[in-house]
Amino acid sequence: MAHLNPDPFDFLLTLEDDLYTTAYAQGAADGSHAGRIEGRIFGLEKGFDKFAALGQLHGRAAVWGARLPSATTITTEKNDLVNGENEAALPTLSVNERLKKHIQMLHALTDPATFSTLNTEDAVADFDDRSKRGRAKAKIIERIVGETGSPSSPDGEAPETAAGNIRISAAKQKKGDDSIEDFVGSRFLS
Repeated sequence: MAHLNPDPFDFLLTLEDDLYTTAYAQGAADGSHAGRIEGRIFGLEKGFDKFAALGQLHGRAAVWGARLPSATTITTEKNDLVNGENEAALPTLSVNERLKKHIQMLHALTDPATFSTLNTEDAVADFDDRSKRGRAKAKIIERIVGETGSPSSPDGEAPETAAGNIRISAAKQKKGDDSIEDFVGSRFLS
């Protein structure tokens, strides 16, 4: 009776596929685990940034609300001016019902106790909507009060500078033939 031996080269011919399959499965498992950790950290950082911006808006609303005049603060200010006890304090805002309504609305929009911290689509959409409306209210209040934006705006954007990257050169400094290759005002050439 003849005994059939398996071909010794079958193992060698399938070695590449076996190693690829094993390495792929291990890499997918490791990547999935690392991705969850990285995603969680990224989510926490973004959530913190969003709530920090909300807190800044809420704080500004509280300061503006405290600067609104009331009957008691008007008499207290007069007494302080007479007594000479006027310390460094923010001036009160002018009496304006529209301004008062905007400040109250900003305070209500940015109240942290009213926000859900769940990670659902509805809660995130509500947070983003109220945050966007709060930033718009803050800009309206700034314009009414006559203040400029804070050094770091609540939406994370850097304040614009007046100068920019390229200076505008005056006509007397102009050299060249006014073609597109004329970079007289470039900050790199001065």
